[in-house]
Amino acid sequence: EKQHYPQTESERQNSQNLPEELWCMAWMAIVGSSSESCTAAKAEGDNFSSEDKDQTSKSWGYAKTGTFLLPPALCALVLNKNMELGDADDEVFKRVNSKHGGGTVGILTDGEIDRADYYVHALKLALVPWIRPELYL
Repeated sequence: EKQHYPQTESERQNSQNLPEELWCMAWMAIVGSSSESCTAAKAEGDNFSSEDKDQTSKSWGYAKTGTFLLPPALCALVLNKNMELGDADDEVFKRVNSKHGGGTVGILTDGEIDRADYYVHALKLALVPWIRPELYL
């Protein structure tokens, strides 16, 4: 049986100012420095040298994952019931502790992209300043 949210009049009134859809994505932020240990994985041919840099100064790398639209049933639980996405996922897909498994992206893609896969590209992109330190640090 499909559940319809919001269920009570007060929930309907409170939901009037909420968006009707939610998009899922995650930010990745990495902090490091220009030290040899942080730039050890620099790209071949990069001429960066940490000797003339302030190695105590912090540098940041940022990226985000891909973005996808959440199904209406998940949106309703998150917006109207204030549920965390993992808990809403458990309820909609009749799973237990899904936030420690493949995650929402895993069930929506039928396992084509799991939670780990989802974050890999963003992590690599956030590391760009230390892969190409000559250009960033």
